[in-house]
Amino acid sequence: MLRTPVLALVAVWTVAEPTAAASQSLSAAPAISVAGNGPVTVVLLTGLVGGVAGFRRLEARLLERQCRVVTINAYLLSIDSAEVSFHALARRVDRVLDSLGVVGARVVGHAHGGGVALRLAANAPHRVAALYLLDVGALAVNRSVIFNKSIRLVPFIARIPGGRAFIRNRMMRGLNETSGRDDWIDAATERAYTEPMLDDVNRVIGMALRLARAEEPDSLSTLVARLRIPVTALLGGAPHAAGPTADELAVLAPLGTLLRIERLPDVGHFPHEEAPDEVIRHLLEPTSAIVRLRLHNIDP
Repeated sequence: MLRTPVLALVAVWTVAEPTAAASQSLSAAPAISVAGNGPVTVVLLTGLVGGVAGFRRLEARLLERQCRVVTINAYLLSIDSAEVSFHALARRVDRVLDSLGVVGARVVGHAHGGGVALRLAANAPHRVAALYLLDVGALAVNRSVIFNKSIRLVPFIARIPGGRAFIRNRMMRGLNETSGRDDWIDAATERAYTEPMLDDVNRVIGMALRLARAEEPDSLSTLVARLRIPVTALLGGAPHAAGPTADELAVLAPLGTLLRIERLPDVGHFPHEEAPDEVIRHLLEPTSAIVRLRLHNIDP
């Protein structure tokens, strides 16, 4: 999971809305966005890359379809917290959803946000009617190989002449390497994915190091055994340098007919950015129809 270079994916909490305005720091960027007032609530949980802005395309399409959309960057919510396990992040998300009166939502988790979503579904089942994992399986811990001692150098690189441009270029190269297509990566997206992190790089690195030490209280088998809802994994079908391992998908197998795994052609690590209409098609399928089709092993 997330096997791209350190500097390519060190922008882990970029949440500013993409505009032509000057960049905003993480302290000024939103960790939570709530929009719409429809009968169906969709909760979008960001991963380590992209933040709230990364879901803007999906949010716009959901609002067109009269959905209520709650987007949460659990990593930004926890940017200065000592406890940063998936379990802890999911607990904070649960408190946010409780304050908004959200129950029975369709919950979407991208990449490491899928680890948060899985814990939310397992530990607060009344919040989640269906779970959607975007290019991720079941993650055991809230860390990856990119979080190692070399990231300690990033704050120093950012301060030297040309350092910010170097980090930005490496980050953008990482986006390209993990995407199946690059038509979604425009100038506004580049600013949204890079500039907030560059303005708060010390806090980002501090949290990254805490993530590397975080431990989970529950095993994956325990969490999966608690699930009683449909789970859909939408994976990028194009070759790309990220995505779930075979083991991260195999651990979901006990779900049986509740589990569906779909591979999206020509899509990489960012299905919600690269193919938002395809994600919407799966996301808004009636949950009763999902269960019925899976029980009969029928593709919709």
